[in-house]
Amino acid sequence: MSRQRGGWRRGFVILASILCLFLLTACHKELPALSSKFEPVKVEEKAKSVIALVNDRDGQAMREMGTEEIKASLTDEAMQPVYDALAKAGAFQEIKDIQLAGNTDAAGQEYGVFVAKAVYEKKSFIVTITFTPDMKLSGLFFK
Repeated sequence: MSRQRGGWRRGFVILASILCLFLLTACHKELPALSSKFEPVKVEEKAKSVIALVNDRDGQAMREMGTEEIKASLTDEAMQPVYDALAKAGAFQEIKDIQLAGNTDAAGQEYGVFVAKAVYEKKSFIVTITFTPDMKLSGLFFK
C-alpha cells in the first residue's frame, strides 16, 4: 500500500512540476537551466519522437520509452482526449518555439523538460515533455 501511495505522490510531484514550468513559460519568465546530465540535442530529438508517436496514436511505443509511472498511467484511455483533440486540430504541421529547461522534484530527482508549440492545421498546442537523466519519458502534457 505504501508503495502505491509513494508512486501517487511522485506522479503528483511530476505533474505539479510540469504545471509550474508551464506557468513559467506562459508568463515569459526565464526557465530553470537544463542540467548538465542532459544533452540538449538528445532531449529535443527524443521529445520530437514522442510528439510523432502521439500523432501516430502509438501509446504502446510511448509506454515502452517511459518510466514505470508512465507505463501505468499513460493508457490508451488516458490519451483518448488528446487523440480526440488532435483529430479536430487537423494535420500536423510543425514544432516551433522550443524551450529546454531543467527541474528537480522534492526527492532530488532531476528532469529534462521540453516545452514547445505543436502546430496543426486548425489549432496549436503547448506540449510539455519531461525525461529522466537516462532519457525515460516521465511526463507528457498537451494543452
